[in-house]
Amino acid sequence: MKSLIFLIIVSVIFAGSLLCAAFNPGPVSPMETPAFAGSAACGSCHSEIFKSTRHTAHFLSSALPDDEHIKGDFTPGKNQFVYNKWMVVELERKDSVFLQTAYMNGFPTEQREFGIVIGSGRKGQTYLYWDKNSLFQLPVSYYTPGNDWCNSPGYSENYIRFDRVITAACLECHATYAEAKEKKGKSIYNKQSILYGVSCERCHGPGAAHVAFHTQHPEEKKANSIINTKHLSRQQRLDGCALCHSGLRKPKQPAFTFMIGQKLDDYSVPNYDVDTVSGLDVHGNQYGLLTASKCFKIAEQLDCSSCHNVHVSERNDMATFSQRCMNCHNQSGVAHNTCSFKPPAGLLLSKNCVDCHMPLLPSKKIMLKLANASTVTPDLVRTHLVKIYPDATKEFLEKIK
Repeated sequence: MKSLIFLIIVSVIFAGSLLCAAFNPGPVSPMETPAFAGSAACGSCHSEIFKSTRHTAHFLSSALPDDEHIKGDFTPGKNQFVYNKWMVVELERKDSVFLQTAYMNGFPTEQREFGIVIGSGRKGQTYLYWDKNSLFQLPVSYYTPGNDWCNSPGYSENYIRFDRVITAACLECHATYAEAKEKKGKSIYNKQSILYGVSCERCHGPGAAHVAFHTQHPEEKKANSIINTKHLSRQQRLDGCALCHSGLRKPKQPAFTFMIGQKLDDYSVPNYDVDTVSGLDVHGNQYGLLTASKCFKIAEQLDCSSCHNVHVSERNDMATFSQRCMNCHNQSGVAHNTCSFKPPAGLLLSKNCVDCHMPLLPSKKIMLKLANASTVTPDLVRTHLVKIYPDATKEFLEKIK
């Protein structure tokens, strides 16, 4: 009888262990670190592209803090952001160290050192600091159009804070790679693993195997162990851009696991209604706005690279961008191949399609207060919803007159 009871107990335990195993597959083995070569390794074979990409906003989207990469004025009298008569943040440089110090009623309450610069400075920059191996946002940022300090995005313009956590999902769009583990709502980084800037390997995949192969086989001209985006489908190319240019997304996989050529929805999903264009903000959702545009729906091969050459800096080169519009609109058989607006005599509209059909619009997400201003203003971002904007056309004509 005792033997029978013992056998039943053992059977129950064994069955229970199988049931638990079915719902708890056990610890997931850590992801193998991709074998990156570093963008400098690309320069020996791709020197021209390597040199030109050094000046792009993508490549400069994150960097270590120094005189070259930090915008803004640190001279006394221009190095403060005043919240109110009680609260001030002072920005200082001491030797090679850059600091933000909070003052309450004239007394210093918290001081943090710049750890990472986020943003090329084309539109602005924000700054992060290290607390052990975790990242947080500093309270004061820089806004290029105003050439002034401002409250950091996500922070109040009326109260000093240093507590905004920067997770790996945030850094994913400003760096090529970072090894991180999630713990209690924070990302614990391996600082030595960070590859700053959105560089070659962000779009072409980790390149160590590619470099090793072609170093050993210099006569081989066919690219080995690297992603050539020209060979990807339209949606694969779009997904590569949408990772960072489709607004906030709900993660399904850890940051930095998505690679170009994979299906983005397997790694994250939109955090908004993709069918409601009016709900898409101009800040950060260029993909959603572009795909809602009539020209995108008509042109089967139109994608981000149709207009953007990511290997060179083309900022404010409206003639170049407009020529890319005309590449499609000059084709025979295009339903709408010319601009229907009749310009004043002597004005050639083909040199600037952009300011009329993709104007700068105020963001509903990013509101900024400059250090020397009394009110907040929205960030202006170029919309990617391509259509007719009568008010923008009127403003454009007034400006060039």
